[in-house]
Amino acid sequence: MDPLRKMAVDITIATSAEVVDSIDDLLIQILLRLPLKSLIRCKLVSRHWRSLITSPLFYFLLHPDTHPLGLVYPGRKGSTFGYINLDVKKPFTPPFRELRFPGEPFPFWIQQSCNGLLLCCSSGDYDYRRSRYPIRRCYIYNPTTDSFSKLPRPGVVNDVPRIVLGANLAFDQAKFPHYKVVCVRGSEYGCDLLQIEIYSAESDLWRVSGKPFSDEASFDYGVYWNGSIHWVNYLHKKLLYFNVDKESFGKMPLPARLHGPMGVGYFGESCNRLHIIERNVTKIAFNVYEIKRDYSECFVKYHVDLSIVAAAFPDMTYMDTVINRTCYAFSVFYLIRSEEEDSFLVLQISRKAIRFSLDFNTFEEISDLEDNYVAEPWLVRGTAESCLPRAFEHIKSLVGV
Repeated sequence: MDPLRKMAVDITIATSAEVVDSIDDLLIQILLRLPLKSLIRCKLVSRHWRSLITSPLFYFLLHPDTHPLGLVYPGRKGSTFGYINLDVKKPFTPPFRELRFPGEPFPFWIQQSCNGLLLCCSSGDYDYRRSRYPIRRCYIYNPTTDSFSKLPRPGVVNDVPRIVLGANLAFDQAKFPHYKVVCVRGSEYGCDLLQIEIYSAESDLWRVSGKPFSDEASFDYGVYWNGSIHWVNYLHKKLLYFNVDKESFGKMPLPARLHGPMGVGYFGESCNRLHIIERNVTKIAFNVYEIKRDYSECFVKYHVDLSIVAAAFPDMTYMDTVINRTCYAFSVFYLIRSEEEDSFLVLQISRKAIRFSLDFNTFEEISDLEDNYVAEPWLVRGTAESCLPRAFEHIKSLVGV
C-alpha cells in the first residue's frame, strides 16, 4: 500500500477510535456486547472506561433484571459450599467451593449476599448451625471478578474487642457506588446494651452510630431491603430494621402465625420485595408474606400447597413419635420473584433441589444436593431445635471492591 494512503487509513482509524471514546453512549453500547472476561479486562484500559463500566447506569443496562444465576449453600461445617444452577438449560460453573483468603489460616463462611457481593466472615472456629461465635475478620468478595477487600476488625473499642452479634452488608448500586456494613456489637456501657457500628468503603473505617440500645433479634441473620437492614425479633414478635442512610431504627409487628422461633421458615428479599414464609412442620400448606414498603402491613402474597410434591417424594412425610403427628421434612432454600416470568421457590427435599412454581403450582427437579452439602431441614427430627436454612444468591456484578 502506498505510504501516504496507509497514513491516511491510520489517521482515519485513530480518529474514529477517538470519536467512539468521546461519545459515552456509543462506547457503552459497544462495551455491553463484550463477553464478561473481556469486559473485566476493559476496566484496565483507562480511568474513563473503568468509570463507565462500574457506573450504576452500566450495571443496570448489563443486568436489566438482577435474578441470581444460582444459589451457593454451605456444607456441614460451613467451610465448603455447594451450588444450585437455577436455569438447568444454561448451567453456570460454580464460582468457588471454598472461601480462603491470602494469609488467613481458616476458611471463611458467607454471612450475607447482597446484589452480587458477599460478606465473608471468620472466627477461626465456627459452627454454621449455631452462629454464636464472635466475628473476628470480614472480607467483601465479588465472585464474578474474583476480587476482595479486607475490612478492619469490627467491634474493637480502645483496642479491646467486643462481642459481635452480627454484621450485615448494605449495597445498592442504584443509590451509591460504595457499600456499607452494619455491625451489631456489645456496648462498653453495659452488658445488656448493644451498639451499632457502620463501616464505609469510602473511608475504610468503622464508626459508632447512635447511642447504645437494648433489643433482641437474630442479628446474625439480616436482610438488606428498602435502604435498611432487617432482623426478626422472635421474643417480641416483630420485625426490627435499621435505616442505613438515616441511621435510625424502626419496628413493625408480625402476623400471629409467624410468632415464635419455629414460626419463620424463610426470610429474604427478591425483586426488591421482602418476604417471610411461615413454618409449621405438621402442615403441607403454608403462607408466603410480603412486607409493604411503608411497613404498614405484612400481607399474604401466596398460599402454597405442596401436596403434589409430597406425593412424588414419599420420604418427605414421616411420623414424629414425640408429638405423635404426621410431619413434613423440607426446607425453603430461596424465593425468586419476577415481574415478567414465573415466580418460584427453591426447596430442599430428600437431598434434591426442587423448583416449585408459585404461579402455576407445578414443580421440577433442578439439582441433586451433594452428600457433603446438607442444608438445615425445616425441622431437625427428634429435636426441638431449628434455624433458618441458608442459601446465598450468585449474581453477576462488575463492581469493584
